[in-house]
Amino acid sequence: MTCVSQDGQLVLRGTIDETAKLVDLLSYARDGRLALDLGAISFINSPGVRAWISMQQVAAKQRIALELRRVSEPIVHQLNIVPAARGVSLVSSFFAPYECEECDCEQVILLDVRVHGGDLARMRPPAMTCPDCKRSMSFAHPPELYFTFLAAPS
Repeated sequence: MTCVSQDGQLVLRGTIDETAKLVDLLSYARDGRLALDLGAISFINSPGVRAWISMQQVAAKQRIALELRRVSEPIVHQLNIVPAARGVSLVSSFFAPYECEECDCEQVILLDVRVHGGDLARMRPPAMTCPDCKRSMSFAHPPELYFTFLAAPS
């Protein structure tokens, strides 16, 4: 995994695995806040999930609010499977898979929680138009499962 500070956020790229030093990222927090761009994370394994949970726990103890931006599909899946991975984070945007049944186009579309919040709160995928044939696209996963990470932790 590589990390670059850019536009008031940390941009993470690559894989989150046993070599990830995620707790160290908390030193970049300013005024109790840290924004992480996760759009270029392509993979996370079990040791990476443990490191992610550890970062969440330390952030909570240090009262650092984590904002997750452009959350990639591999991270979304982990946030859904492992509730502890959600930790203290607020997801502001994430990538979601859509497909067009008319022309077989597949797109991973960035959804903004503020813009699409009404639909997402009802576990309903926002309507999207195919960029190729301009017809309506379908959500590629069961929405009640894919959007689980947006629900308040219990």
